[in-house]
Amino acid sequence: MASRYLKRWCLASGAGAHTGGIAAGFLLKCMQKVDQVGQFLGNVGAGFRSGYGLN
Repeated sequence: MASRYLKRWCLASGAGAHTGGIAAGFLLKCMQKVDQVGQFLGNVGAGFRSGYGLN
């Protein structure tokens, strides 16, 4: 849904390539943050399990 909206907005704005580049950069940053949060939560879970002898 969001990708269709973004595509329409890029085409309607007349600056599709530039806007698409900005959107791609933004999505890449979001994906990196999600990965960092996932790693953090994995580390927290591993620390919790080892602290309580659950490993």
